[in-house]
Amino acid sequence: MKKKLFICLLFLFCISFINVQAEDLLYDHLKGLATRDDIASTYVTNPNGIDFSEVSSDTNGKGIYMIGSTKDDKYPIIYYRGNISNNHIIYAGYCWEIIRTTSTGGIKLEYAGVPNNNKCYNEKEALAIGKSEFNNSNDAPKYGWMYDSGNGDVNGTDSSAKKYLDNWFKENMLDHVKELEDTVWCNDRTQVNGVFDSRTRLEAGKPTLECQNIEDSFTVFSKEGNKKLTYPTAIINADEATYAGEVLKKTQTETFVNKGYSYWSMTPYVQNKNMYPNSKGMLNMYTFTYNAGIRPMISLRNSAVLLSGNGTKDFPYNAEVEKQYRIIPDEYIEVPKEEAEATEQIKITPKERTGYKYLNTKIYDLDDNELDITIKNNTFKMPNKDIKLVSNYRLLKSFYKFTTNNENITIAEESVEEEQPATFTVNPPHGYKVSEVVLKDESNNTLDITLTNNNNTYTFTMPNKNVIIDATLEELPKYEAEGDSINLDEKEYYANDQVSFKIEDKKGYKVKDVYLVDKDGNRLDIEVKEVDGKYVFNMPEEDVQIKVDYEKESIINPKTLFGGESIKIYLIILVIASMYYSLKLLLKNKKHLY
Repeated sequence: MKKKLFICLLFLFCISFINVQAEDLLYDHLKGLATRDDIASTYVTNPNGIDFSEVSSDTNGKGIYMIGSTKDDKYPIIYYRGNISNNHIIYAGYCWEIIRTTSTGGIKLEYAGVPNNNKCYNEKEALAIGKSEFNNSNDAPKYGWMYDSGNGDVNGTDSSAKKYLDNWFKENMLDHVKELEDTVWCNDRTQVNGVFDSRTRLEAGKPTLECQNIEDSFTVFSKEGNKKLTYPTAIINADEATYAGEVLKKTQTETFVNKGYSYWSMTPYVQNKNMYPNSKGMLNMYTFTYNAGIRPMISLRNSAVLLSGNGTKDFPYNAEVEKQYRIIPDEYIEVPKEEAEATEQIKITPKERTGYKYLNTKIYDLDDNELDITIKNNTFKMPNKDIKLVSNYRLLKSFYKFTTNNENITIAEESVEEEQPATFTVNPPHGYKVSEVVLKDESNNTLDITLTNNNNTYTFTMPNKNVIIDATLEELPKYEAEGDSINLDEKEYYANDQVSFKIEDKKGYKVKDVYLVDKDGNRLDIEVKEVDGKYVFNMPEEDVQIKVDYEKESIINPKTLFGGESIKIYLIILVIASMYYSLKLLLKNKKHLY
């Protein structure tokens, strides 16, 4: 019993290990499994890689491959080929098979029925959503996924197959649209001398995933395509089926895209026939009115995260995709991407418009309601909804010159638009103030224009003529500073100038207080500071006298104690004292001699 329990636990552990050990981007997971298709490998014996003119096999490709020519791209294209069963995924409640990746890292899936107990073993009719004619007529003009019904629009009318698919998508997949990539679905209708290029290249075994014409590149809103789709879905094309292992007019059974069931591709063969993978394992062709299966395809965004599974029918991959929302700019705004996740920072770039001045950009939802979203430094945070960007510009009027010959005037701009603010600054030299500012035209006529002054910076509205500015300056009054026993740097000063002076020494006295008085002798409330041996104060708007009060120095003041005549007295006393003690010592010694 214990042995059986151990085996069961070991089995569960292995299954969990086979599944995804940690969350990983689905694209990165597939890339890690892929082998280049332009070299020999386990199931490719040709040293030059897979031969697409031959069906897939154990010697001509079976597994997951990377297109060798894209190996250096940011997202090399990866595809499944041959009789394999490890490309299954459950998404949005349905089984799908991974066909390939896109040049932007998206994951293209083909519908494969409804899961049973989270397993994907569907075959034949269960792989499709139903059957439909490709179109209701075999008329030559109707060979497109959309076609021209006679009104001159090459993609003006939906094919029957597109209508059938769109109805299914609308009823079953609308909740997942924000998780899907708006990639290109190629319905290549290019012809040379009435022969479709698709037929020519596939008969030569040279498939391509490039779409030659923009009108054949079907998208919803992506600028990479024609923006004609209603929903981001279509069906497989013959080139994709060829990469998967099918070959035009060659029967075989070793390919995952064919399970004994015929279903439409969107690639024309002749004017009234499309190619399709048929029940006999080949790429065949049939007239438009034939009823074949419809297998929807979608493309997951490159943000798809692999949650679990190993891609087999028993344990299909399970992925989660972050929703993204559309950004629809007007023709005068550039954005770095067409879709973004909620809260992502989006940088916009307004375009230059000749004759216009950019003002701002506003953000609206698709119902034209303005959203309360701040754009700062041309950057905003993406909301969780589709948005439209609307730029606002102002039509520019004529520009006029704005000049001066006064060296004390600084002009912000020398050319200003009519009816827009013009700014200049008058910089009076020290001791002067602005007494008058005059605006004149080129004929020296004074202009009647209102000036707004803010600390000598002036603003006015530019008229429809050139403007010359001049300013008259007036010298400010000077005031006298004087006082006894002081040495002033100067005698006259402007208001607020710093006055600096020294005080003469007065023997036996020290400075007690320094202050200012007005002409009437009233003491002024102005601070006088001592700085680096000098006294300073800011000149008021009146004449002042500098007053110095002294007081006698103390005898222990070092300046008097050791200075002037005092030092001489101390020296005399010191000499007398020294002589007295020397004589006393001599007499004492003489007494001892007797």
